[in-house]
Amino acid sequence: MSNSPSLFTAQELEKFATGVFVGMGAPLDIAESVSKSLVLSNLVGHDSHGVIRLVEYSGWVESGALIPTARPVLSWSKEATAVVDGAWGWGQSASYLATEKTIELAKKYGTASVVLSRSNHVGRLGEYVDLMAQEGLMGIAFCNTGGPIVAPWGGVKGVLGTNPFAWAVPGTDAFNYVLDFSTAVVAAGKIILAGMSGEKIEPGALIDKNGQPSTNPQDFHDGGSLIAFGGHKGSGLSALIDVAAGILSGNMPAAISNSGFGNGTVFIALDISCFIDVGSFSLIAQQFGSIFHGSAAVFGERVYLPGELEYEVKSKRNLEGIAIDSEVLQSLKTVGERYGMPALKIKE
Repeated sequence: MSNSPSLFTAQELEKFATGVFVGMGAPLDIAESVSKSLVLSNLVGHDSHGVIRLVEYSGWVESGALIPTARPVLSWSKEATAVVDGAWGWGQSASYLATEKTIELAKKYGTASVVLSRSNHVGRLGEYVDLMAQEGLMGIAFCNTGGPIVAPWGGVKGVLGTNPFAWAVPGTDAFNYVLDFSTAVVAAGKIILAGMSGEKIEPGALIDKNGQPSTNPQDFHDGGSLIAFGGHKGSGLSALIDVAAGILSGNMPAAISNSGFGNGTVFIALDISCFIDVGSFSLIAQQFGSIFHGSAAVFGERVYLPGELEYEVKSKRNLEGIAIDSEVLQSLKTVGERYGMPALKIKE
């Protein structure tokens, strides 16, 4: 089978994903919101968190790990803190509720912290902190991921989760400054996507079960481990995320957790207007951006502000379509057929 990609509109992917989620048992409103979240990841270039996740989510629903009819609820709220119970339903739906509550409390108290418990995969953390930045807040989110699949600095055995971290502030008129990264060299979703696409993993990201460097995605599934980014610095950050988010959410650190898949997530927001007018903040941020871009003249290369590349990719993909290769497309077709959805229509 040729592995050449096909192009699809965001609307077509959202329609397809919504139908699949409804087929899994999700209420329509939740199915639509989760679909939009996945496709947004595709639009901004993070395909590992896009519609390919339908395959993984389907398995969770069938195993009972993900309850498709569940709705997140606010467990309790006290002053500038709150807990959202994901009820082991859709992580994106729970994260939207947690983000809304974080924004509400931060605007009332100047700062807020909300913990998300009993949640499945929350998707791309950058989406949620960007929503906070759109409201004139500085947003931070970090997440401990179930399953010890990342080796710490100096180790050869998986102890940590991939434990992503995201941070955003208001930026330019076009995009906010959004930093979002896995504390592993690559996210686990990218390993899965590479395996399905027949691609190799970049050197320095993976070790096999014997602790030897590997670029073969299959070695990850055969007992290998990902590597924490940035040596001892990334390893230390990942360890703190695992402990803080894992324990606060009840998900527990990856090496202790029994779930193997939960996402214990912490959302934090700071109201910028408590310290400086948001408009003034943005003007200074844009001035900084111009200086930042100016450094490219020294090296002769393009430099990107956090969130800028995603903005450009989104603009391009909205116009040209979202590319999905044949192996991934076949997996999506199989999932779609399982839930009564016709094949995706290629963009004309």
